[in-house]
Amino acid sequence: MSISRREFLASMTGLALLASPTGPARGSVLPSERYALVGNVLPGNRTPPLKNHAVLVDKGHIEAIVPASKVTDRPIVAPSNATILPGIINAHCHRMHSPEERSQRWLRHGVTAIGDTASPLTAMPLLADSPPGTTATAAMAGPMLTPPGGYPLPVHSPEHAMIIRSAKEGRDAVMRLSDLGAGMIKISFEPGPMPKAWPCFDPVTAASICSEARKKGLVIRCHVEDLSGLEPALDAGVHTVEHVPHRWNTGQELRSVLHRTNGKVEPIPYYQSLLERMAHDSVILTPTLDVLSRSVWNGPELHEPVRAYAAMGGRLALGNDFPYRRTEAGMPLREMNLLAMSGISNNEILESATAISAMACGFTDRGVLAPGMTADILMVKGDPLMNLGVLSDPIHIIKDGVFVW
Repeated sequence: MSISRREFLASMTGLALLASPTGPARGSVLPSERYALVGNVLPGNRTPPLKNHAVLVDKGHIEAIVPASKVTDRPIVAPSNATILPGIINAHCHRMHSPEERSQRWLRHGVTAIGDTASPLTAMPLLADSPPGTTATAAMAGPMLTPPGGYPLPVHSPEHAMIIRSAKEGRDAVMRLSDLGAGMIKISFEPGPMPKAWPCFDPVTAASICSEARKKGLVIRCHVEDLSGLEPALDAGVHTVEHVPHRWNTGQELRSVLHRTNGKVEPIPYYQSLLERMAHDSVILTPTLDVLSRSVWNGPELHEPVRAYAAMGGRLALGNDFPYRRTEAGMPLREMNLLAMSGISNNEILESATAISAMACGFTDRGVLAPGMTADILMVKGDPLMNLGVLSDPIHIIKDGVFVW
């Protein structure tokens, strides 16, 4: 009978890595409830790597991070050359609604939480069903709020949209989604690439929706790919911008969002000013380069705004917009590699995939390794700061303190 590499590593953890005098006997199964994970720790909150430290876990939560030599009171899991980091969060994806789907397509690849940024009302109970230790936790927005005829109606199923005809309807929709368990709302500011623009919200309705969402403590995420939708979105008060605005349909012509200055390609001044405003207001950008790069727009129109925003200190979340345009579930390494092509360092990419993605999804109990946080943890062999590829084959995946393997 053959076993997988992960099964082999899990068994070797019990045989070779739990042999400390205070740990379980040789050959024991992986511990539960109270244990220590030892290796090089990447807390995920811009704290420098902590070499040879232990993450202490107790009843599903992180108790402390201490030098490994201090651990004397619990079983130890210490694979050789291990790095310990928060579970990865895919902040922008769709359609993996049931706990079983989220387990198979996300959790078992090291993605411990997701942000479902538009789904039918009927999917919301499934997304809310997250038995501890068994599936990727889902933040959900429910259907995208849009005016009559607005995006996503021209291109997607009507069940993914909630039509809003007035400011009152907008407020009522936010309250309804909040009551159904949404931690986010998604609002459309997308005029589209066609000569005739798709309808967009008037400023009063947009501001009313966002104001009500803030009162409810919901994260406000907006869809905008055309630059003409970005300023109205910021005026309304959104928290995140989903996708990279990479074209500019003025109504008379399709203009470039980039220009060349002194031999350097960069966003046009108008775009630069909006990116500066976003950075100043701590608006998160979720570039979704994976899905956008699978289109005719693949090129500097995608990468240069991301590069410019990061240089301004802007915060980037990580999401690949699965399953559109043949994007894949699992560890979103292609999105990470595309961020690297935009000049984002591995350290920044990991922060995007953990702490900042948690913010974009409205999670306050995960995304970093710190006392009191939920124990969603990866152990990988090697150093992801040097090679992000090591994330593709975790030694251990821990969800809510439970070893997935």
